[in-house]
Amino acid sequence: MKKIFIPIILLLVTVCSSCSDWLDVKPSDRISEDNNFSNLAGFKKALNGIYVELNSTGLYGRTLSCEFIEILAQRYAVGTDNKANVELMQFNYTGSTARSILTSVWSKAYTLIANANLILKNCEEHRDVLPEEYYHLIKGETLALRAYLHFDLFRLFGPVYSLNPEVLSIPYYKSFSLDVAPTYPASEFVGYVLEDLNNAKMELQDDPIIEYGVKGNSKDVFLQYRNLRLNFYAVQALLARVHWYVGNDEEACQNAEAVIAVQENLFPWINPMKLTNSAMMDRVFSTEILFALQNLERENIYTTYFDGQNLKLASLLAPRADVVDRVFEQDKADYRRRSSLANSLEIAGVNYIIFNKYQGKDSLYNQMIPMLRVSEMYMIAAETSKVDDDKIQYFNTFRNGRGLKGVNRVRDVEYYLEKEWKKEFYGEGQLFFWYKRNNENSMQSASDPWGTVSVKPENYVLPIPDGELKYN
Repeated sequence: MKKIFIPIILLLVTVCSSCSDWLDVKPSDRISEDNNFSNLAGFKKALNGIYVELNSTGLYGRTLSCEFIEILAQRYAVGTDNKANVELMQFNYTGSTARSILTSVWSKAYTLIANANLILKNCEEHRDVLPEEYYHLIKGETLALRAYLHFDLFRLFGPVYSLNPEVLSIPYYKSFSLDVAPTYPASEFVGYVLEDLNNAKMELQDDPIIEYGVKGNSKDVFLQYRNLRLNFYAVQALLARVHWYVGNDEEACQNAEAVIAVQENLFPWINPMKLTNSAMMDRVFSTEILFALQNLERENIYTTYFDGQNLKLASLLAPRADVVDRVFEQDKADYRRRSSLANSLEIAGVNYIIFNKYQGKDSLYNQMIPMLRVSEMYMIAAETSKVDDDKIQYFNTFRNGRGLKGVNRVRDVEYYLEKEWKKEFYGEGQLFFWYKRNNENSMQSASDPWGTVSVKPENYVLPIPDGELKYN
């Protein structure tokens, strides 16, 4: 049988650090593996290593948050000199840049999945060194991470689910192995994602966030800042996202409502007073975040891609002002526009918006890359609830949380939901997947406020990297 096609490493970092002090361990080296999981500290380091590596530029530190995936969603009016980005906006995945990006995403994500499986394997083999509280917490978070990564690989490389749930998708690695996993039909693949998430939810029944709130249990830094880890409520939110994506409306609504039930207490809407001081502005609306990565170098994202004062159009990622006006319906009071899309810059006679959600440093919220936020739960519940009054209430609560007026009719909810998906997740990598989930045949143009870009179903299915095709 062929051997696994991704590199296997054990990622270790100090418990409180985000530095990349990795230790490579050969999977066949049982002595080294046993030593690394010989105590609680080893498990903490291994799990923290996965969270840190999610910040890599090939994953959520750039590609799957604010750059590549948002370019596919036509977020930015990229300069014509940037041929690679122009190709991406045309859904041309054959160029060297696109192939390199896709290879990096595939290999990095499956490497982290392999590391998650290594942790899960050792959770059972070395359970004697794990106190009960930590055993369940580490196992639950690791299962959730395995599901999160698999699901995003599926949303990228898998089929348009609504067209044919039985078509073959991609491999799902349910255990640590050097052998290639089977390629599963889409419905079966999603079943494994949901199985992992339901098991994670069970393991996280005593998550510190439930008793202590988002700040967690102060007795151990590993138990603190629960919105920087895949906590109990983040897992419920991810369950809602997966069920919604594949059309399981009842289950999606139930999980979204479970998060909404604790929203006011644990994940309150952004206080508009936090959006008045540009130097201290909370542009990511940190109080609403269910799960975020902590990226100590986050401002580099802004200076590399969005700093309109220092970047030329060939390298700048910026939406056109007239397109932003169209998307936000000319409403400049919207909290999202006020916080991240307020400043403009003229280049060659065209007004562009400086996207500065990731500008800022020296505070925790200026280190966050959002992965799951509570607003998504309200939008899912507004779409999937069977009760008309509940649909309106969920939607209006969300709209009010953005400084906007509510609506009075269910048909208005359905009409405005599409608009809100286009407003809500700038720079967070979710819009492309909304388009794919609905198999939309067009996207809002990045260069024409009243124009659209045609999309075919095959444009939503990113090609598996060439080097992996022989295994799948």
